[in-house]
Amino acid sequence: MAQNKCQDIVVSGVRKLLIAPLGTSKENATDVGFTNGNVTLTAALEFLDVMVDQSLMPVRSVLTAANYTFAAPLASMALESLAIGLGLSFDESGVATLPTERYYQVWFETDAPVNDKGVKGVREFYIPKMRLGGTSELAFSRTDAQVNNLEGTLINCPTDGENTNFLTVTDTYAEDANV
Repeated sequence: MAQNKCQDIVVSGVRKLLIAPLGTSKENATDVGFTNGNVTLTAALEFLDVMVDQSLMPVRSVLTAANYTFAAPLASMALESLAIGLGLSFDESGVATLPTERYYQVWFETDAPVNDKGVKGVREFYIPKMRLGGTSELAFSRTDAQVNNLEGTLINCPTDGENTNFLTVTDTYAEDANV
């Protein structure tokens, strides 16, 4: 069986979290506020066991689904900035409903490792396609600390080496740094 490359990812020390409707440039994305904890991408793999009459045990398992979920605990949230980032407008009663097939892009940054010249850089994570909440309503869950979680599902998690661009990680360093 081919190995799947999905695994859990926890990113701490997030400096900036940007979100925008699919097709929007990063320059036009909206910063949705501070995070309070780690941004977490959790892998969920589903397998189907293949059984044959000649064995009491499965002869192999076939990967049938590979999914990532996204969770970002927001320390502060302004509905106005979130609405801009999601391309929404609220009605008179303050209710917003997402279209059924609406996708978003997400960028978040943290510190990159120091390079061989001693320069600290920025590591950017880019999710090119994500569906928020998995439903047609925008919902936030609350923990005991009253933190809002922005939650969603990444689209095109790779299986057997396909769709490898579901998540891009880029390190950027200042050029010509004098060390």
